[in-house]
Amino acid sequence: MSLGKLIIGLCNAGFGAIEVVHRCLGRPEVRTITTSDLHSAMNSDRTPPVLVDVRSDSEVAVSRIPGAITQQEYEKEAESLAGRHVVTYCTVGGRSYLYARKLVAAGVDATNYRDSILGWCRDGLPLESPDKQPTKAVHPYWRIFRVPDQYDVKT
Repeated sequence: MSLGKLIIGLCNAGFGAIEVVHRCLGRPEVRTITTSDLHSAMNSDRTPPVLVDVRSDSEVAVSRIPGAITQQEYEKEAESLAGRHVVTYCTVGGRSYLYARKLVAAGVDATNYRDSILGWCRDGLPLESPDKQPTKAVHPYWRIFRVPDQYDVKT
């Protein structure tokens, strides 16, 4: 097992344990969504979820999942987006879990895309540059996080 996969597994276990504690304390659930379900929701005839990228500025400056907005953009437009389902993502699902937890606690219908941008890339799905052009560039946070060879790693 690679170091990157080990770290992702530890993150999933850790945030899973945090979620169990929150649920035992009576706090609302932070649901998760799979890559295939997110891809379907983003390409459905129904209103797509608001996809919120919570990664750092340097990561977002390379690429994002098509249709995503940044956390800052979401917070600026939160009032006009009220009532819409929100899906958060980052690189491996940790930062997005924490943000989804914050949103759910505030009464927002939010879900964490736990596989995040690495899962999106593992499925070979498209990315877009900040100016909404197709790109193969991706910032995986650390080089230990592997993406398929079809992507151009930028860190």
